[in-house]
Parts: sequence; structure tokens; C-alpha cells
Amino acid sequence: MLPLQDLNKESGYLREDGAMVVRVEISVPAPLPGGSYPVKLSTATPGLSTDLLSLLDNPGTTSDLTITATGSELPGATGCDAGADARPQSRSFAVHRAILAARCPYFRTLFESGLADSGARELNLPDTDPDALRLLVRFMYGDGLAVTSREQAYSCLSLADRLLLTQAVELLREHLLSSVSAATFAADLLCAAGLAGEQTLLRSLVARFADLGDDVPEADLKRVEAERPQLLLELLLSCRAAKRART
Repeated sequence: MLPLQDLNKESGYLREDGAMVVRVEISVPAPLPGGSYPVKLSTATPGLSTDLLSLLDNPGTTSDLTITATGSELPGATGCDAGADARPQSRSFAVHRAILAARCPYFRTLFESGLADSGARELNLPDTDPDALRLLVRFMYGDGLAVTSREQAYSCLSLADRLLLTQAVELLREHLLSSVSAATFAADLLCAAGLAGEQTLLRSLVARFADLGDDVPEADLKRVEAERPQLLLELLLSCRAAKRART
């Protein structure tokens, strides 16, 4: 501490006008090596999705909502042929409202709506493929989409669109487009036509016909003509446009 008697003009601490002179030295530490700021620190672990899936598989008393899906095991409602073995199916899932609200816009909107079933502990989803819901619930909890057939992929796509699961829709659409072949083309086209919200997929399939058309079985094209005659016209117009673009 500076003694009061040293606070004078001779010591240099006071100027002629009586103002006190103060010198301050500031030391700025050198930045730490290995990166720049800002940085985001996280305690998330790679096993988070594993933990959530374990909670889904073994909810115990933690579940606060049971969802019951009732519909066809095979996706006839999507425009695909359900076949003679299609039969009503029903399955219940013990889930967690907080996780569904965080991961699914449809459920978040429902829970916040204030409607009669927004706070119910049981929720019924009619006209819903239970197997598709099983896969999409697991997707919401952090799992991948492990579809076992194209019919199942279309059923999941239909339900994902209904639940506003944009990421799942994009994954399924990309899978179906990247794996379409001449052998599956007609069935893909009819399935996509049966999905009200999938005009993007339908247009992309129509555009692919220019490359696959010569190898699509004639019987498949006759099926398209019988079930969706307008689609056959779109296919022909697409081929014509593609040929003009190449010349």
C-alpha cells in the first residue's frame, strides 16, 4: 500500500492539476493449444441410445403411456397389395411421453393440445400397422430402421409421414429409390401412388422409368395400366422427355 505522505507531485503520483496518476499492467495468458473458441462441451455418451432402448424394452414402472396400434400387419392401406393373408392386428407399447414429445412432432403436438386424450395414460391409434409402429418407436428411442421387406418399408414410410417423422421419411425414401429395380418397379410405383403425402417419391420413380423401362416385365406394366391408367401415361411422357433431353 502507498503511504499517504508519498502521495505528492515529487513522487510522480500527482500531476500539476492534482490528478492522481495510476499505472496498471495487465497480463493476457496465451491461448491453450489444440483448438479455437467457442467450444461445446457435452457429457453425452455413445451409449445413450443403448440406454434408451433398454428403457423401452424393460420400462418397469417408468412408462407413463401405453399406445395400442390396431390395423393390418401388411400394408394394404398404403396402396401395396395386402394379399389374402392380411388380417387385423393389435399390439400395445409401453412408452415414455417425454421421449416421444422430444422426438416426434405428432406426439408433442398431441400432448400439448389440451384435447381429451392429450393427458391420457392409454392412447389408441386405429388404422396403424403395429409392426411399422414398433420399428418407428424404436427409431424414436435411438435405434436404426431395420426393415425386412419393401412392403414393410412402405408401411413405415406411410406411418412416418403421418407422425411427421421427417428424418425417418427421408431415410426410407432414399432406401426405396436407391434399391428400386426393374423387377420391383411396378410394385414400387403402385405403393408410392397409394401414399397421399409421397408425391416426391412418386415423381422420382416415374423419372427412373426412362432407365428401367426396357427391363420392366410386360405383365407388370399391364398391372399398372389396369390399376392406375394415368400413371402409365406419365411413364410414357417421362420416357419421351428423357429421349429428347439426350438428343
